[in-house]
Amino acid sequence: MGVDLVTVGVVCADVMVRPVEHIPPRGTLGLVPSLNMHFGGLAGVTAIVCSRLGGSSAFVGRLGRDSFGDFLLSKLSENRVDVSGVRRVDDCHSSATVVLISEDGERTFLHHMGTNAETCEEDMDFGVVGGARVLHWGGPAITPKLDGAPMGRVFEKARSLGVATSMDTCYDGAGRWLPLIEPSLPHLDIVFSSLEEARNYTGRDAVEDIAGFYLSYGVKTAVIKLGGDGVYARTAEGLEVRLPAHRVPVVDTTGAGDASCGGFLYGFLQGWNLEKCARLANAVGGLTVQRMGGAEAVESLEATLKFAETLDV
Repeated sequence: MGVDLVTVGVVCADVMVRPVEHIPPRGTLGLVPSLNMHFGGLAGVTAIVCSRLGGSSAFVGRLGRDSFGDFLLSKLSENRVDVSGVRRVDDCHSSATVVLISEDGERTFLHHMGTNAETCEEDMDFGVVGGARVLHWGGPAITPKLDGAPMGRVFEKARSLGVATSMDTCYDGAGRWLPLIEPSLPHLDIVFSSLEEARNYTGRDAVEDIAGFYLSYGVKTAVIKLGGDGVYARTAEGLEVRLPAHRVPVVDTTGAGDASCGGFLYGFLQGWNLEKCARLANAVGGLTVQRMGGAEAVESLEATLKFAETLDV
């Protein structure tokens, strides 16, 4: 029997250092009060959040045979994410990120792509993917062997098998942007983008124009994550929702956008309308920023829906 959601793309061990206001001069030592390792990565966090809300999910991709890989695999399994589509490899280390977090929750990243850089079209286990209801990719630019045409072909095949498709964009430090995702856009049901990323991928500034750009390719729903300003979503049928963010004390924003995708997709899988999906996504994001790590704040659907009711619109 298949799962609700299969994710492919980025999983990584996040080594989180907090608070960091200044980088020590080269060759010197700086002391920090807190350094911890958490589960991270666009695809992995989305899968875990969907599972914690009550959905069934799986992750497909590569992990190294190393301590980071063991940590990531155990966290996925602990959260009831199917890992039968994970390939362990000896010739590449698992991905990891050092996250430097300031007092106000803003983050600076030092990222080693590792096995995320090696995950490729041939790793897509369609025995797993073909039995899913949604295939989600997170994210472009840091899964380079999936960028462009390869993931476009994967999405096209998934859709031919009756699987809905979804993508969460990622920041492209190399500045290539649209060519990384353009082959996928005609085969997507849902696109998620942060506002900054979306402006770079689309060349548009206003959220309405950004959503229109994505929808012009045949995408059915565009969701623009606005960080501290909430979320904007629009469908090809013209439905539109804009919600402010929950006003909460911010501890760490790492993974909040990834987690919110899991919330939206859970609602989508239940057949909820656009506003209800967006409200759940928004609530997941609001819970996530109050804790360290992107995958640990969501405890249950009931608790998340209760928190969603506190939104001051």
